[in-house]
Amino acid sequence: MKLFDLGLVALFLAGSFSMAAAQGDEHAHRLAQEVWKASGGENWPKVKEIRFTFIVEQDGQQLAKAEHHWNVAAGTDHVKWKGKEVTVNLAAPAADEDGKAAYARWVNDSYWLLAPLKVLDPGVQLTHEGTKDLNGAAHEALRLSFQGVGLTPGDQYVLYVDPQTKLVRAWDYVPKPDSVMHGSWEKYQTHGGLQLSTEHNFGGRVIRFADIQVVTK
Repeated sequence: MKLFDLGLVALFLAGSFSMAAAQGDEHAHRLAQEVWKASGGENWPKVKEIRFTFIVEQDGQQLAKAEHHWNVAAGTDHVKWKGKEVTVNLAAPAADEDGKAAYARWVNDSYWLLAPLKVLDPGVQLTHEGTKDLNGAAHEALRLSFQGVGLTPGDQYVLYVDPQTKLVRAWDYVPKPDSVMHGSWEKYQTHGGLQLSTEHNFGGRVIRFADIQVVTK
């Protein structure tokens, strides 16, 4: 795994923001539906395009930057990063090096932006794990694992869900049972009816989003 580069989060499937597709116990599924709804899931069918810039910083230095123009309706993403510009067909990415890199860039970056809207996708396995402490407050814990989807289906995530707002406030990234990395979900903004976290503190680095535009029908 290359952190923040190609494959940190890899289960995104184009156009699959659907309800009642994930598998899990009743409590877990109900919580996932609440997360999806609080994050603006009911407004997703109206979304035509999303533009955003994904930025990674550490100690005030920029480590990575990628600009995205995602045409949701057409199923394409135009990606600018490291001096390259590639338009990738999300349903059938090109097999060349740049095509694969652009697709992986979209997978990673868009999941950091929209993960709470993906909790009900096909192939997602849901488990409710009671409550976990976050900054002295109890949050509901929802574990996501994956069956036969994405670039790294063995990864798991534990979402810390605000019991009042049902927004995700943090997550644990679990690439292996003995490895856990904690990241915050902060600075929510509303764009096109979607509630989007625009900053994450993760592994000593800051992931933030700039220039967000959501075009709706």
